[in-house]
Amino acid sequence: MKDVSVILITWNSERYVQPCLDAVLQAVKGFMYEILIIDNGSTDATLSLLEAYEDERVHLYRYEENHGVACARNVGLQRATGNFIWILDIDTLPTSAAWQGMFDFMHAHSNCGICACQLFHASGEVQDSCRRYPSLRYKILNVLSAICPSPQLARLNESQFYHVAMQGEEPFEVEYVIGACQVIRREVVQEIGLLDNRIFYGPEDADYCLRAHRAGWKVFYLPQFAFHHDYQRMTNKRLFSRMSWLHLRALLYFFRKHRRF
Repeated sequence: MKDVSVILITWNSERYVQPCLDAVLQAVKGFMYEILIIDNGSTDATLSLLEAYEDERVHLYRYEENHGVACARNVGLQRATGNFIWILDIDTLPTSAAWQGMFDFMHAHSNCGICACQLFHASGEVQDSCRRYPSLRYKILNVLSAICPSPQLARLNESQFYHVAMQGEEPFEVEYVIGACQVIRREVVQEIGLLDNRIFYGPEDADYCLRAHRAGWKVFYLPQFAFHHDYQRMTNKRLFSRMSWLHLRALLYFFRKHRRF
């Protein structure tokens, strides 16, 4: 059995393919690994770039159209043979230090089912990549804070984040970590199954962490390890786009499913 199965999704990702894959290959160098790439119907140069990386440890699976995040990652989860599954976004630049740190932490903490490290923007700003579970209240506060920011709204909104703990260097338990970087223990997948395919784009990461928690696993954030993530939030680009609608529908489904009102 391999040490790690890395799962990546591409969708018109020609800008990120080479930097990300080069970084991943360097990060897992010296480990028994496999890289599972699922393309969600790219129409740019993504596929031709990916073909250059295919070998016995790098496998490419192709969809003719975009089937969403959960569906695509499930292709990888179903085929993964590693003791750990490392889910990454294609716009990340993981490092060997971060991977080694998360790998060692998981080995040392058998009750940890999912962990993640710090992610930061090119500016150096740390991203809010660990949070409390989404709720209708938090989403309303997010919208109001964006429309008419105020100190009062900021204080109300702050409760969904872990900003104080994130400033330290000690691992701490969180409700969920975003899907841009999740290291998942194989036993978690065996126990709780795959991602929820009914979530096209949205809180599939929160849903999975919540299900892991309910099965008795802990989720940890490791602020002492970090790498770059060129965060691309598709729903911010066009408010009334198809992706925004799919994201909203996924959130409403999540709220109903877990009674997060």
